[in-house]
Amino acid sequence: MFKKAPIFLLASAVLVVIIAGFLWQTGFFSRSAPLEKITIGSFLIRATGPVYIAQEQGYFKAQGLDVTVETYESSPESIKELKAGRVDLACCGAFNLVKEVLAGVSNLRCLTILSHGQTISLIAQPDKGIQGPEDLRGKTIGVPFGTRAEFFLGRLLDLHHIPYQEVRLVDFRQFDLGEALAAGKVDAIVVSEPITFDIVEKMGNAVLTWPAQEGQDIFWILAGREDYLKKNPAALEKLLRALEQAATFIKSQPAKAKAIICRRANFPIEQWDKYPFRYEVYLDQGLLLFMEDQAAWMIHNRLTDRTEIPDFLDYLDPGPLLEVKPRAVRLGIPGEGKKR
Repeated sequence: MFKKAPIFLLASAVLVVIIAGFLWQTGFFSRSAPLEKITIGSFLIRATGPVYIAQEQGYFKAQGLDVTVETYESSPESIKELKAGRVDLACCGAFNLVKEVLAGVSNLRCLTILSHGQTISLIAQPDKGIQGPEDLRGKTIGVPFGTRAEFFLGRLLDLHHIPYQEVRLVDFRQFDLGEALAAGKVDAIVVSEPITFDIVEKMGNAVLTWPAQEGQDIFWILAGREDYLKKNPAALEKLLRALEQAATFIKSQPAKAKAIICRRANFPIEQWDKYPFRYEVYLDQGLLLFMEDQAAWMIHNRLTDRTEIPDFLDYLDPGPLLEVKPRAVRLGIPGEGKKR
């Protein structure tokens, strides 16, 4: 009888595994442990790629999360919804966090960088004598005032030694820029994807385009309210694990990832290589330097009442990412002589 005991135990173990597998397939465990809901606001842009991938590949669900992405017309709208508590987190450009900080908003924090790359274009009419950025002197340029597009236009003019006083800037909503260019109200515009490609498709050979960032990437970040981040550290760690999986998927299966991101972001896949983007979940000193550069530009151009650059380290929350992937946090801490 005792010789048969190991066989009985083995058969019992196999039966338990089979039953557990059946219950898992039928969703028994997910019903007993409801998914934790997180709502993320975002502008429709491929920079949000890791979020789209994590949704479609089931990485959020595998972490016990039910993540909803609410799409808005612009990053400022996502931030507005975040501040009002109608979304839990927001994907946005680092420039948007800089603007909020300079405006006196103190309860927003950057949780991680999601991606960095090129999104902004200069579009011009060659019949107005514009064959390149160096020809913008004396021209009328449409750009949404107080946005990262205006920031990069300023850098573009500086790099080509064109003083601000030697161009005429006109403020337009981003979605109105194409019409303004087609109607001859401006000679050139500075605009962000995906609107860029709608304009180029409509105007065809009547326009020329150039990347407007001159090699300086934008940082696309995931931000949240300080109170929400403090109350939900475990959920945020799960979220970051899923996003890290998504970033790995993008690197290991670039063709599949590209197809998913382009479909979700309404981005023309044939334009992918012209405006390169890199996806990585991390925080480093480069983000702080970039935010300081943007703050200095806003102060210099009197787009804020602030006269000194804030310490943007105070507006980062590296805690959850340190728990998930310590090596992804590369921030110098003044006076400590080390990185956090």
